[in-house]
Amino acid sequence: MSTATSAVIDRVLDGRYRVESVLAQGGMAAVYSATDLRLDRRVALKIMHAHLARDEEFVSRFRQEARTAARLSHPHVVSVFDQGEDDDLVFLAMELVEGRTLREVITEHGAHSVRDAVAYLDPVLQALSAAHEAGLAHRDVKPENVLIRADGTVKVADFGLARAVTAATSSHSNELVWGTAAYLAPEQVERGRTDERSDIYSAGLLFYELLTGVKAFPGDSPVQVAYAHVHGEVPRAADTIRTVPAEIDAFIQWASATDPERRPTDGSAALTELRHSIQQLSDGELDALPGQQAADPDLTQAFDHTRPLRPTDTVAVPRQVPGHYAKTSGNKPRKTKARPTPQPPPASAPPRRRRRMKVAGWLLGILLVLIGATGAGAAWYFTEGPGVHSPVPTLEGLTETDARAALDAESLDTVVEVEYSETIAPDVVMAASHAPGTSLRHGTDVTLTVSQGPERYAVPLVIGRTLDQAEPMIEDANLTVGEPELVYDETIPEGQVISVEPEEGTELKPDAEVTLTVSQGREPIEISDVTGESQGDAEETLTEAGFEVVVNPDRVFSDSVEDGDVVSQTPANGTGFRGDTVTLTISKGPELIEVPSVIGKQWGEAEQTLKDAGFKVSRKDVLGGYFGTVRTQSIDAGEMVEKDTEIVLEVV
Repeated sequence: MSTATSAVIDRVLDGRYRVESVLAQGGMAAVYSATDLRLDRRVALKIMHAHLARDEEFVSRFRQEARTAARLSHPHVVSVFDQGEDDDLVFLAMELVEGRTLREVITEHGAHSVRDAVAYLDPVLQALSAAHEAGLAHRDVKPENVLIRADGTVKVADFGLARAVTAATSSHSNELVWGTAAYLAPEQVERGRTDERSDIYSAGLLFYELLTGVKAFPGDSPVQVAYAHVHGEVPRAADTIRTVPAEIDAFIQWASATDPERRPTDGSAALTELRHSIQQLSDGELDALPGQQAADPDLTQAFDHTRPLRPTDTVAVPRQVPGHYAKTSGNKPRKTKARPTPQPPPASAPPRRRRRMKVAGWLLGILLVLIGATGAGAAWYFTEGPGVHSPVPTLEGLTETDARAALDAESLDTVVEVEYSETIAPDVVMAASHAPGTSLRHGTDVTLTVSQGPERYAVPLVIGRTLDQAEPMIEDANLTVGEPELVYDETIPEGQVISVEPEEGTELKPDAEVTLTVSQGREPIEISDVTGESQGDAEETLTEAGFEVVVNPDRVFSDSVEDGDVVSQTPANGTGFRGDTVTLTISKGPELIEVPSVIGKQWGEAEQTLKDAGFKVSRKDVLGGYFGTVRTQSIDAGEMVEKDTEIVLEVV
C-alpha cells in the first residue's frame, strides 16, 4: 500500500464517508470500501489521483459526468450515489459490488463456452443499451470495468468517467489518448473521438476474449496495439478456438468492424443481433467446451490499466480521409455513407501505388522530424488530425435541441451544463463557451449552459414521519426547517408530524422555510375534586373535562355528606387523559337507628339498652326518682334517628 493510499484509510470524507480499506488501484483512481455514516450503508469510494484532482477543468467535467452517470439507473449498471470533494480529494460514491472483475474470471477460466460467454456479454450490452438510450457513451469498456457480484449479477462500472479524464488530459496537451489500448476503437486512436459504436467495438473485443481467453490485439506496447486497431482486423475467434460457431464469429466481426458505420448503431442493436445469433445455435454448439488454444494464454499486458498513450511510444499512424468517421456528440451519431471494411494491402502493390506510398512515407517522416522536437510527434496523429475548422454558430436563445443541431452541422461536439434561471425558460441556451464566429477545429467541445427554469424544490412527503426523520429530509431538499409547532393530538403519537406548511409537494425557492406541526401526544387533563357536590353537578364537571364517569352502585352512609352527594372519587386528583374513567361514590346520608322502647324499665337497664343501640342517654328525675323506673322517653319508640342522638329519660 502506497503512502498516499494508506493516508486515506480511516479518514471521513465530506463529513460522511469513513474510508475503510483499499479494494483496487488503477491509472486514474484508487477504489476503497467505505461506510456512509449518514445512511449507515457500505459503499465504494473511487478517489481520483492527486494530479487529476488539481486540474480545475477535470474537476468541473468530472462533476458533470458524475451527475450524468448518477441519472443512469439499470440493474446491470453500478449505481452512482454521490460525488464530492474534501480538501485535496475528489471522489465518487458508488454501489459496493462485492465479488470480482471479469478480468479475474478470464484469467482464472480462460476461454469460455458460447453460452457462458453470452451470459457475461448479454448484461453488458443491456447496460450499454440503457446508457446509449440516455445519450451516454461509456468510452472505456473492458473486463476491468465489468464486475461480477457474488450472486452472479453482472454490473458495468465507470460510465462517463473516461470522458472526464479525456477532458482533463487534453486541456493541458494534445499528446494523450486516454484508455486501455487493447480495447480502443480505431476512431478513438486516430481522432480521440467516440460515440455509442465505439462502445460496441470494445464489447466485441471483450466477447472475443471471453471465447478465446486471449486478446484480439496482443502487443508489447500501447502504441503497437493502437496501431493494430487502426490497420488490422479482429481475427476470427474460430482460428484460435475451433468450437466457436460461424454465427458468433460473424457477430464479432460486425461489432468490431474498423469502420464505425459498419457496426451496430448502439447497444440495443447489438443486443438484438446477439440474441438472434444464439437462437440459431444448438445446445451442443452453445455448450461446446473450448478446444486447445492456439495462442499464448498469458492474458495480462503491462498496459492493461487505463493510462495515456504518450509521444515516447512513437509510432506513425497514417490517417484516413477527414470525415471517414461519424461525428461524436451527445446526440445520435450523424449518418455517413457506408464504406467497405478496409482490407490489408496486398503483398505486391502496383508500382505507381508503391511510389505514392513511398513519397507519402518520406513526407510523413519529414513531418515527424519537424514536429518531433516538441515531443508531440505520435500524439499529433492520435489527437489533432488535419486542420479542419468551423465557425461557432449563434447559440444563445436557441432550445437545446436546436443548438445541438447547429453545432452538429458544423461538426462541433456538444457539452451541456444546466443552470437554474428565474428569467429564462427551461431548455433554452443561456450562454455558450465560445462566442459566435469563433473558428474551432472539428470535434472541439462547445459547452452550452442551458436553463432549467427557476430553481424550485418540492416540499417532501413528511407527514406521518417523526420530527427527527422529517428535518433532514427537508434540509436534503434544499429547504429550511422552521420552528416546529407543537400541538396535542389524541390519536397521533408524540413526536410525529401532523401537518406541514406549505403543503407537501409545493415547489419552493431554495432555503424557503417549511413549518412542521408536530404531535405532543395526548393532552393531559386535570382531574377536578368533586366530593361534596351533588351527583349531577359532579358528573357534568367531569364529563365536560373529557372523562368518562362511572357511578358506584353501592352508596355509603356519611355523617358529613348529605344524601345524593359525592362521598369519594377514584382517582381523587392529579391528571388523566381524555376518555379516562373517574368513579364516583354517592352518599346515603347519615345512618338512622330505630329507637327501642325502655318505658317501665329500671334506669340502669334502660340506659344500657339505648347506649347499645348507639344513642346517647341522659336522666331527668321526677319526684326525686326514688323508684328508679323510666316513666317517659324524649323520642318515641320506633322512630328512626341518627346514631348518637341524645334521648332523655324521665325516672320516678
